[in-house]
Amino acid sequence: MTTLYSNVIQRYSFLLFGLLHFIGHTVHAQQSAQLSQYLLNPIVINPAIAGAESYMDVTLAYRNQWTGLTGAPRTGTLTFNGPLNALFNGGTYNGEGSHAGIGAMVYSDKAGPISRSGYFGNFAYHIQVSNKWYVSLGAFIGRTQFSFDDSDVQFVQNPNDPLVQSVSVSNYDMSVGTFVYSDTFFAGFSANQIFGQEIPLESAQGTLATGSINTNYNLLAGGRFSLSKTLQLVPSVLLKKEDNTPLQWDLNTKAVFNNKFWVGASYRNEESIYFLAGIQFWEAFAISYSYDYPFSRIVGFQSGSHEIVLSYRFFGNYKEKCYCPRYAM
Repeated sequence: MTTLYSNVIQRYSFLLFGLLHFIGHTVHAQQSAQLSQYLLNPIVINPAIAGAESYMDVTLAYRNQWTGLTGAPRTGTLTFNGPLNALFNGGTYNGEGSHAGIGAMVYSDKAGPISRSGYFGNFAYHIQVSNKWYVSLGAFIGRTQFSFDDSDVQFVQNPNDPLVQSVSVSNYDMSVGTFVYSDTFFAGFSANQIFGQEIPLESAQGTLATGSINTNYNLLAGGRFSLSKTLQLVPSVLLKKEDNTPLQWDLNTKAVFNNKFWVGASYRNEESIYFLAGIQFWEAFAISYSYDYPFSRIVGFQSGSHEIVLSYRFFGNYKEKCYCPRYAM
């Protein structure tokens, strides 16, 4: 059996080796991109959150995973979301009452010879069920692209092996979610990649194998609690599950000072611990950085993961506390 050269990272080499080894059987692609600072940009995992804040928000995030490992994943996301009322009413909207939320997302995720990208439009509706409690339903719908570039793969025994050829597949996809929140608590469930996009791997002899992008499920819950006039604590947990993979979970704790500075730490089971810090300035801008320290099996081949998030708020009531737990901190 032809062996794959070491520049194919672990996350995707298992997929490629499986395609070569289990010819004629169905295989499955790896789960969606790994992100650590999802609380600063939560619509990437749950479309029902779009419009929960009382202002419009544009967020740019970039993640360099497993630094030092050739072909390691690099992920970029650009998102926009906010309540529809803020878009039309500008600075007069205060975030109260049942309302609609809109959003959009563009992302790119590349690891070695495998790359994924997509663009989505987002709509959510938030129902006020009591003075400070809301329930929302939302959906993303858009188009994704999966590509495998055989020019990025080297085989040790036969560099010209034509067994696996380049492939590029584009299709529509969708995410759905629900969310419950107040000024101190939030919880939501979402299903992403629900269309199950098929990926044929072609060879000179025809279709080598057929894979699929699995639906992944997320359960996010947490709260924001005041310890003093200047200090608040934001604990949260994220559970992630995908077909044919074990349950993954993150435990997070973040401290917020004066609604302007924050530091935090998280534990991701069987993978890493990570630390983050950020600052909000000029009331509308925020920047946050996180570092993942790994303890998985590839710890000796890489030096951790870096992620940076930039956000800008406008329109609406972004200078005052809203009815949600202020995810952007």
